[in-house]
Amino acid sequence: MGQTQARLSSTDVVVVLRSARGSSPDPRLDDVLKAFRRQWSAIARKRFPRLGDDLDDALQEAMMKLTDPHRLDTLRDPTRIEAWGRSLFVYTVFDFMRVERSHAAARDRPAGGHDEDGDEEAIEELLSSGTWGPEEIATHQQRVQLIVGCIDGIEVARLKFVEDLPDNEIAARCNLTRDGVAGQLKRIRKRVRSVLEASDRIAGGRESLSRGESG
Repeated sequence: MGQTQARLSSTDVVVVLRSARGSSPDPRLDDVLKAFRRQWSAIARKRFPRLGDDLDDALQEAMMKLTDPHRLDTLRDPTRIEAWGRSLFVYTVFDFMRVERSHAAARDRPAGGHDEDGDEEAIEELLSSGTWGPEEIATHQQRVQLIVGCIDGIEVARLKFVEDLPDNEIAARCNLTRDGVAGQLKRIRKRVRSVLEASDRIAGGRESLSRGESG
């Protein structure tokens, strides 16, 4: 993260972020947050130009998550704080985009229509599938965590969905063929889709049981 990263070790950055909710925040906190904000803003300009006026809100929400001590507890490797922060911001953006897409889908999708892109479907599209009501929106973070769990530790997935690198560059970095990368991504997407569908079935079963008990 530029000069701030050069001055502070990754462990120091985590310590500084943890101080944000305390009574005496680290004096370096402002510089650290500005560094994250600059990096995230650059990502948004490149990858999410349609975010528009929602960018400031997405940045602010991601900053709140970044300094949440409970979220920081999930960071197992402090040396990955920068990549972890990028993932956190990207998924926050997906939240904003999903809401907008669900509104657009409600306006534009024909009754009973279904849009399916198969294995080419991006991870972010899995987050925004269907028309969600208030309860689904409230549980969206659980879906995000399921996806993170599916791709955690898989370098090909990180390079594709966080770094947004093309398949040929991923192949070079991971010493794979381009077909090998495509095959891994296909399996990852299939796994994510399967996990989300299973989660939806469980949630649906609970709702049915709840309705039966109340009936």
